[in-house]
Amino acid sequence: MQDFSSENNAFENNQIRLFVVDDDDLLRATLKDQLNAEGYSQVTTIAGVTELFQILPECKPDIMLLDVQMPDGNGVDVCRNLRRNGFTKPILMLTGKDAEEDIILGLEAGANDYISKPMRMGELLARIKSHLHQHRASDDVRFQLGPLSFIPATKMLQHEESGQKQLLTEKEAVILKFFIRAAPEIVSKDELLKDVWGFRSGVSTHTVETHIYRLRQKIARVTSEQIIRTTGKGYCLSNGVSD
Repeated sequence: MQDFSSENNAFENNQIRLFVVDDDDLLRATLKDQLNAEGYSQVTTIAGVTELFQILPECKPDIMLLDVQMPDGNGVDVCRNLRRNGFTKPILMLTGKDAEEDIILGLEAGANDYISKPMRMGELLARIKSHLHQHRASDDVRFQLGPLSFIPATKMLQHEESGQKQLLTEKEAVILKFFIRAAPEIVSKDELLKDVWGFRSGVSTHTVETHIYRLRQKIARVTSEQIIRTTGKGYCLSNGVSD
């Protein structure tokens, strides 16, 4: 596991180019000050969509915090555009507290995760670290899950016989890869929250259930076989896995 001790963290954070894209002047300034205090010295604050696309050709961020609603554009559309044009770095959507529709649209557009405003800095920092670590750990290994093949790096499920394909979001791919690495062991909700989202143990959230539900929906589009099983202790793969 990656070492997030204060000494190593300060060095790594100093190398990370982080974009904060939000039309709220006070939020941008506050986030920049707090991120700087955590060692993220390369923070670029951007007020809107137009400015973002002016800056992007010259400066490629390692991770982006992207507001959903801005006066000159929609963050979901921006995210979709970035993914279509090959931007693979983590994108965290900034949403309203109960903006469930925005969350779903953002994840479908290719966002890695979301965080609700007003946000807690500790939670935001944990998610930034988690997504940077996951991005660096991505690989091109091909796994076999019953009738399906899965390549985490491309986030693609494919039925071996029919050839039917299903693209997963970044987070769905990370969850499925986590199950594969843990197989045949059961993975608890707390383990997923800690290792996939960076939450501390005991945090109450429906994030896991929502993502598992959506992952199962996508799997069902390409196979009728049960791939993920729910137990009293958590989740596991129904069948064996090979690579």
